Amino acid sequence: MEQTAFTREELMRRLEEHRRKKKEVIRMMEDYLKEECKKRTGREPESFEVW
Repeated sequence: MEQTAFTREELMRRLEEHRRKKKEVIRMMEDYLKEECKKRTGREPESFEVW
């Protein structure tokens, strides 16, 4: 199995892509949880905790 060396630019591009995807998933989860919480309690949630 061959290992390839990544350039700094390639690593930074991958890191930024990962961060962008993480933010998108967190936003989608937050929207879903807000909707579910409102259905159950009838109130908007005050906050969410994401690790």
